[in-house]
Amino acid sequence: MIKLALCQKQCCPTVEAANDRLIIKDDFGGHVTLTRDQLKILVELYPELEKEMNKC
Repeated sequence: MIKLALCQKQCCPTVEAANDRLIIKDDFGGHVTLTRDQLKILVELYPELEKEMNKC
């Protein structure tokens, strides 16, 4: 299993990768689980997402 902390300022979400799943957890107990296929879609769409985020 791989576990990463994505800390910024006062929040510190974590990302765990194991068993063909990626789990993103927030500081308040919420979580999202992505399958390998969903993660692949996210990575493929990242350039478009980054463009949208830069517009803000």
